[in-house]
Amino acid sequence: MKKIYKGILASALTLGMVACDSNYLEQPPIDLVSDAAIGESVEAARAALYGLCEAMYIGYGDTDEDYAIRYANGEAYIQTYYGDSPSPDFADTWLYGFQKETQAWIYMTRDTGDGDRYPWMYAYNLINQANVILSKIDEVPGDPADIKQIKASALTIRAHAYIRLMQVYGTRFEDSKNGEALCVVLRTEPGADQSPLVSYKKVMEQIYEDLDDAIKLYTESGKARAKGFEPNIDVAKGLYSRAALINHDWEKAQQMAKEARQKYPIMSAAEYLAGFGEANGEWLWYNDFNHVYNGWNSWGASFSCNGGYATNQDWTGGGGVISYRLYKQIYDKNNTDVRCLQFWTPDKANMYVDLGIKEEDFWKSSCVNTDRMTMWGVDPVITTSITLWNMYTTPEGYSDGLFYAYGASSFGEALGLTDEDAIDPEAQAYIYQFAKNSTRVQFGAQIKFWSDLENLGDAQHPFLRAAELLLNEAEAAIENGDEKTARDCLEELNSNRMDEYTCTLSGDALKEEVRLYRRIELWGEGDTWFSFKRWNIPAVRESWKAGDPTSNNFLPYYEGTYTPDYSNGWRYEIPKSEKDYNTIINNQLNN
Repeated sequence: MKKIYKGILASALTLGMVACDSNYLEQPPIDLVSDAAIGESVEAARAALYGLCEAMYIGYGDTDEDYAIRYANGEAYIQTYYGDSPSPDFADTWLYGFQKETQAWIYMTRDTGDGDRYPWMYAYNLINQANVILSKIDEVPGDPADIKQIKASALTIRAHAYIRLMQVYGTRFEDSKNGEALCVVLRTEPGADQSPLVSYKKVMEQIYEDLDDAIKLYTESGKARAKGFEPNIDVAKGLYSRAALINHDWEKAQQMAKEARQKYPIMSAAEYLAGFGEANGEWLWYNDFNHVYNGWNSWGASFSCNGGYATNQDWTGGGGVISYRLYKQIYDKNNTDVRCLQFWTPDKANMYVDLGIKEEDFWKSSCVNTDRMTMWGVDPVITTSITLWNMYTTPEGYSDGLFYAYGASSFGEALGLTDEDAIDPEAQAYIYQFAKNSTRVQFGAQIKFWSDLENLGDAQHPFLRAAELLLNEAEAAIENGDEKTARDCLEELNSNRMDEYTCTLSGDALKEEVRLYRRIELWGEGDTWFSFKRWNIPAVRESWKAGDPTSNNFLPYYEGTYTPDYSNGWRYEIPKSEKDYNTIINNQLNN
């Protein structure tokens, strides 16, 4: 009997790819449900829906067979490696094949390899699981309100998966040839039959139809969701605003963004600095790490600042770094911006004790190890400064994550030091000695995202939050000629991030202000590369150069200028695995 939680892939299944780790089948409280059983009861249909939701945050690679995507764990991974890593604003220093080449835009131009196939595999897994539910849901006996809610949720996730496909593989609105450009395969029935690529217009019509139907069903149902990983009417409207921005449907984007965010107040400065490891009232949609345990395969293990891999000397790539070019734009505009507190940058060097560190020291090879832009454990004074920064900025409830030492509950315990000891010369020598064989901290390292170390880095991660919707509304409002709303949106956001922010800008200056604050507010949340693609503007990734404080803080390997026409308009290739299986596509592409 076929089990839905195997996660049926499109062409990937035919080629023997595995949708998800077999441990996924054993995760409580989800029961295994056959396709036929979905139609037998509301309980079975809801279990299938929860399985679909879980497919957004489980590991997709087997430890032995698919090692390269072992850590590919659903939505957060799509956000990081496709929405962030190629962008001008984000880098991590993993230098291993897939991660390295994805950041350097290499996989974008290939139709082979994990970097190209993973988003396709992930999205069509969601689509097929949603299609199985939708094919059975109208047969389910029981409370019509429950049935409508489940159906609406499946439609919402299917629309979300097609939005992701369009962001990665689809053409921009400007390049869509009046909607006739071919983009992706459209599947609305269970299975992975050979199917043609369809036009931009048809995919967008399907996304709109799914979300319109979902909103209607949520309204008729009146049921509230039980879990934050389930979509609801607000999530559907928020996703509608994403799709409408891609489609340059400004009126719809503004309307849906405003409606979606009404019940989710923008988080305060204190909430923003609290670690981003646990959902708060601003988050509309997120994973539940207490529901599915991913351990070393969790997003947080690699990308929270205190994650098991991010802080391990042998494996570390760190938890990601911000472009210093972007950082300076924000800091120079208003140095009270709390978002600036989340990155290791020159202005932090003497924050707690004046150690005589100068900004130009961040461009000295004696202070920066250029293999991965690491500064921790290179220079004793810099190392002491980072230690103090860590001691005083670790959010309440988290371990001293940047310096977490295995076998010790905190960095201080590992060294036998107190905060007062930290600047003592003898203590400094101990710090330096420890640092040379321990964690690395990069120039620009983030402390925005923290995780539960008892679970090796598991954490909740936002899939959608109100700040994005506020910025969606602002962007669309400008295009609609409603500049007052755009200014009001910026002031609503930034009044929670800095002292005395007001906006009087208009025209292109206002548009650039919205874009700039979008880049910093949503940094690390999977938005920037997708936004640059939507904006149809070049992406410039600049490297660190010794002795040149005007240079940036990225590794030379990641340097590059990418104009909008690069890789067929920033489009990943249709994976060879799909084309080999689905010969209809080959015929389309070759004629």
